[in-house]
Amino acid sequence: MNSTSVLTGRFLTGNFAIMAFGDLYFLLALYLQNMGVTDPGTLGWILGIYFAASAVTRPLASLVIERFSFRRVMLAASLLCLASGTGVALAGSSVPLILVFRALTGFSSSLFLVGLTTYQVLTVPEKVRGSSFTLASAGTIAPLIALLPIAEWLLRNGHKNFYIWSPILPAILCLAVTLTIPRKEDPSLGNVYWGTYSEVLKGKEFRTLLASVILFAMTDAAIVSLAGLAMERSLLASSFISSQALTGLLIRLFGFRLMDRLPRNRLAALSFSVTAFALVAVTFVNSNAWMIFGGVVYGIGMGYGFPLHLALIGDMVPARLRPKATSLVWFLMAGCYFVSPVLTGFIARYFNFAWAFRLICGSIILLAPRVHQLFSTSIPPESDTQ
Repeated sequence: MNSTSVLTGRFLTGNFAIMAFGDLYFLLALYLQNMGVTDPGTLGWILGIYFAASAVTRPLASLVIERFSFRRVMLAASLLCLASGTGVALAGSSVPLILVFRALTGFSSSLFLVGLTTYQVLTVPEKVRGSSFTLASAGTIAPLIALLPIAEWLLRNGHKNFYIWSPILPAILCLAVTLTIPRKEDPSLGNVYWGTYSEVLKGKEFRTLLASVILFAMTDAAIVSLAGLAMERSLLASSFISSQALTGLLIRLFGFRLMDRLPRNRLAALSFSVTAFALVAVTFVNSNAWMIFGGVVYGIGMGYGFPLHLALIGDMVPARLRPKATSLVWFLMAGCYFVSPVLTGFIARYFNFAWAFRLICGSIILLAPRVHQLFSTSIPPESDTQ
């Protein structure tokens, strides 16, 4: 059996690889404009179909994982990442082909991500679960800081071919991570009864976790609408986004052991209270310096909050229900990335972005004490083998 440190290193690398694969396509619209695809509606569909395919895949991913072994599922997902990335690169300016391969990138990356997280919640011991998830999740932030500036430089300097082929490298890394899983540690899961989704939702503890995930994910997805708020106040959205990403990365790299020492179920509501407070606060600022400070505060809550909620799957859900629980958590997180910008835009249409952030995030802050109370009275599963 691999040591926890080896497993955590595998999870960190896997997170970095699969997030890099998806994040590099954040600049796809800029590439497509250089290729002559300029219609905003078309670009919206090309960008959005990835998230739609990813969200739809997540509840189904657990069924595939339960039917086959982790290694085979992650291997298939890695190969599909390679195929879809190659397809996007070869599609040129053909919108139908781009849409097909973009949907495939969403399917394959989501399958790999759910497989990796489920593998983690089933293999990492409870006593180090918090630190393992926190350190491993540093890989989810690192591509934004390390790779996106390079990708943007490539596009700005006319190296569009290098850019569009760049996602192939993290896809290869996904494959390499999968191949490090020893065959002897990759048993078939098909003969185990993994429960049903209705059985998962019957658990009071998990319903509390889902409520917390939704509130946390709404503050996470608010980043998508931050540019509108920044434009209203003539500020730089990047000042908030960059500072929160760097803060979150530093916390996960250097403060990960704290998650093993503190009661995780009592920190969940606090984490999204901090992120919601930071988002409300920046609606009142008038300088980029205060935007940076708000990003630091937000990054503290996000740095711990994201891995904390993933670790709570293992804390609150019996082992045999964890594949489906993991899929549901990832599905809700993806869903909030659709709901949040739509809701924010709807409110901003009648008021403005500042009031949209205040109303949504203010409501989340008001709901936090109730979620904290529910967590405080919840009883986790008696063992990891139930």
